[in-house]
Amino acid sequence: MKGFSALFKKELREQVKTHRLLIVLAVFLVLGMGTPLMLYYLPSIVNTSEGTQLPIPDFTAADVCSEFLGSIAQIGMVVVILVAMGSVSRERERGTALLTLSKPVGRGAFIAAKLAALAVTFEFSLIISAMFCYLYTYILFDGVGGSAFASATALAGLFLLLCISVTLLCSSIFKSAFAAGGLALLIIVVLWGLSAIPNIGPYAPMGVLVWGSSLILGGGAASWGSAGISAGLAAAFAVGAWQALARKEI
Repeated sequence: MKGFSALFKKELREQVKTHRLLIVLAVFLVLGMGTPLMLYYLPSIVNTSEGTQLPIPDFTAADVCSEFLGSIAQIGMVVVILVAMGSVSRERERGTALLTLSKPVGRGAFIAAKLAALAVTFEFSLIISAMFCYLYTYILFDGVGGSAFASATALAGLFLLLCISVTLLCSSIFKSAFAAGGLALLIIVVLWGLSAIPNIGPYAPMGVLVWGSSLILGGGAASWGSAGISAGLAAAFAVGAWQALARKEI
């Protein structure tokens, strides 16, 4: 893909220069370290506050890891939208996209470089935060299966990749970053809502999160259909972003 390598390096530098990588990593680290600490100290904090005695169950390592991945999915989705919603639209608005595309690079490479750089930012942050979560959980709670947690983390990473692709598509459609973010949120919420439909739910993209949680909790059937559809949709939205930009006047 013509110009991809140069654009990818440029996008990675932008992720560092604009502190997006640092911000995403910081948010994910708060979740990674904060979740096991919060669940470990929650009973003592609640029950020593003004003599209150509430029936709080004893959390297990599986509960902690499942809660962490759930938080990553929900908060990570919002962070993806906030970080990626201006990736294309802001460059079109400022005219920097025209400057970049006037060089010998294709629009497909332009979108692919942004997708790859954002994926590196979020997947790297997810891996680091998951490592800290696993370490804190191992210290504070009983052990949890490392392979199951790693697989569940990979499934959460697939969900984040889908969110990135959706947001890139919306950013390619609109010149307004806020409009792009609003549409991306709507699409992701609709995709999430499909999991509540009985015959569609097992194959809905959000089924990967259910599968990941079941892996950690030690039960549940594999949902390869949901994983395949999620990966396919991520690719389709990325291609859609390329085609949307190809039809736009820069």
